[in-house]
Amino acid sequence: MSAPELSVVVASVNGLPYLADCLEALERNAPAAEVVVADWTDEPTRTLVRERWPNVKLLSFDEPTTVPELRAAGIFAAQAPHVAVIEDHCDVLASWADRIISAHLDGHAVVGGSIRNARTRRLRDWAAFFCEYSAFMEPAPAGSVRGLPGMNVSYDREALAAIDDLLRAGHWESWLHPRLLERGFELWCDPEVVLDHAKDFGFVEFVSQRYHYSRSYAGMRNGELGWKRFVYALGSPLLVPLAYSRMARHVRARPAHRRAFRRSTPLILLYTMVWAFGEAVGYLFGGGRSILKVR
Repeated sequence: MSAPELSVVVASVNGLPYLADCLEALERNAPAAEVVVADWTDEPTRTLVRERWPNVKLLSFDEPTTVPELRAAGIFAAQAPHVAVIEDHCDVLASWADRIISAHLDGHAVVGGSIRNARTRRLRDWAAFFCEYSAFMEPAPAGSVRGLPGMNVSYDREALAAIDDLLRAGHWESWLHPRLLERGFELWCDPEVVLDHAKDFGFVEFVSQRYHYSRSYAGMRNGELGWKRFVYALGSPLLVPLAYSRMARHVRARPAHRRAFRRSTPLILLYTMVWAFGEAVGYLFGGGRSILKVR
C-alpha cells in the first residue's frame, strides 16, 4: 500500500456524536488519508475511536488542552507530505480530499475552501454560522485569497516549517496565515474544497463561546499591542457595527443566505455585542483561561 498524500488532523473537543460523524465522513470520503485525532474529551469517546476506527492515530490529552494546541500536536504527529486541519464538528464531502491533493500537486502550498451550514432548522444555528463562517460560505472565491478558515485548510511541509514556532506557541490561524503571507506563501482557495459545519449551539453555549473566544484572542494580542491595548478596549463597541457590516457584505454576495441572515439579525447583533465585550475584557485583564473553554 502506498504512503498517503494527505494527513487529516481532527481537533476533538466536543466528543460524541460529533467526532463519530466526522470520522464516518472521512472514512467515506477520504479513505486513503491518514487520520490523526487529537482528543481532549473523555474515555468513552476514545474507546469508540479505538474500536470503530483502529487505523486512526489517536492522541489523548487528559490535561486541559486548547484547540490550537490540539491542532499543533496532530500536525507534528502527521506523516504525509500535506496536512489538512479540521475539527470534530466538521464533515468532509465527497471530493474534499481529492481537490486538496490536486491543488497541492499543482504547486499550492496552502489550500482551503468553503464552509457549508449543516444545521439550518433554528435561527440560533444560522446566527452562530454567520458569526463564525460568513467569510467562507459557499461559494468561496476561487484563487489567491487573503484568508482561509482554520478548520478547512491544508499545508505542505514547507508552509508548516514557516509557522512551526507559532504552532508550538498555540496560536490561532489569525497569526499563522498572516505569517505565511509575510513569508511569500499564497493562500489558495478552491470553492470545491467543501465541508459541513455540523455543530448544534445552544443559545447560552454560544454566548459563552463568543465571550471566551474573543477574550482569549484579545489576550493573545496584548503582548504585541503594549499600551495600545487600552485604546482597543475603549474602541471595542465599534466592533458591533463593523462586524455586522462585514457579515452583511459577505451575505450580499451569496443571495441564497439573505433571508436567513435577515431573520437571525437580532441574535447576530447580540452575539457580536458579547464578542466586543469579551475583547474589551481581554485587552484590559488578559485572556485568563478562556482559551481552554473554546469549542
